[in-house]
Amino acid sequence: METIFLTELEKEYSELIETGRIQIVEDVQKHTSKQFSYKYPLYFTGNIRSKIVLVNFNSQKEYLYNENQPVDFNTYKFICQNLGKVFYGENTVRFESNFSADMRMLTYIKPFQVIRFTNSSIQKDLQKFTDEKLELDMVPYLSSDFSIKDFMNSYEICKPFIERLLHGILAYPRQYVIFIGNSFNRLLANYIEESENFQFLLTSPNRRNQKFIAQFTRITINFNGRKVIAGIADSFNDENLDEIMLEKYGRESVSIINRGLLLANPFWKS
Repeated sequence: METIFLTELEKEYSELIETGRIQIVEDVQKHTSKQFSYKYPLYFTGNIRSKIVLVNFNSQKEYLYNENQPVDFNTYKFICQNLGKVFYGENTVRFESNFSADMRMLTYIKPFQVIRFTNSSIQKDLQKFTDEKLELDMVPYLSSDFSIKDFMNSYEICKPFIERLLHGILAYPRQYVIFIGNSFNRLLANYIEESENFQFLLTSPNRRNQKFIAQFTRITINFNGRKVIAGIADSFNDENLDEIMLEKYGRESVSIINRGLLLANPFWKS
């Protein structure tokens, strides 16, 4: 599976370097009238053999596109595997304000206890997090207006994005696979064999007058006869979740995947 995944990436990336364009992206643009940036595709970041995989619909990390230029594929792989050192190394002085989204993800992932954080320095923990987890983007090209609806309306054209993503996930044994956002219930519908949705209450002392009902979906994906248990973090992108709620959400998520079903304040399961 790793061979398939990396071979597909190299083929597409080489097409971009040689021609300045990629046929599948051209087809999607023609069908949707939406525009994509070819400047720096973000197929993956981190350790391709990681025990934990985080999956986004498309990349929103514009700082990568601003600061990187296309290079040969081997150099590209090396950069993607070491972005933590590039952006969170000792000489980086602007990490906290620019990369708050990564800090949000780190807070959510800590309860999974797959990565051993130092807890002595946010910057060091962000570097470790960035390089030790595997993060994949289903659509690896920056676009300001390409949406889930556009993807579904162009499903047959976009289907190779899903299959390449699943090849990457199945390339190595994984302990946790987390899809970020409830849109993945639709995007992966043709590959989901089993699905259980859980809803539970999250609270925070920082927001004493607010109670938030969070959702998390435990799924079994079947791809070409190979199965993987994963989760869809339906509520992750909700801005109502503060740092304390995010940590609790992570704790509930890992318990659901492992069927520990913590659910300290459960609502229902469907």
